[in-house]
Amino acid sequence: MQLLGNAGFESGTTIWTATSGVITNDTAETSTSTAYDKLTVTARSATLATCSNLNKATGYVQKTFDPSSYAGSTVALKFSGVEDTSLQTSFVVDDTAVTTG
Repeated sequence: MQLLGNAGFESGTTIWTATSGVITNDTAETSTSTAYDKLTVTARSATLATCSNLNKATGYVQKTFDPSSYAGSTVALKFSGVEDTSLQTSFVVDDTAVTTG
């Protein structure tokens, strides 16, 4: 059973919230040695993933996490993006899911 609302983001910002102006495209960051821009995914106090301009991909990359370290009656997923003041990096998130057996 899918537990997230608007899990594929098809309904815009319904359920999810974002700081104004943070959703853009066309990655411009070119550095191959310094992580200027980062996206971190957390649940409770557990860091599930950290991505940066250094590990960009040409398509989607699936990430799967074991919920045993952050499970509870209520869990909020948090996607936190940080960019420097220069070139931007696009982090594309789609088709999220939290399921129960």
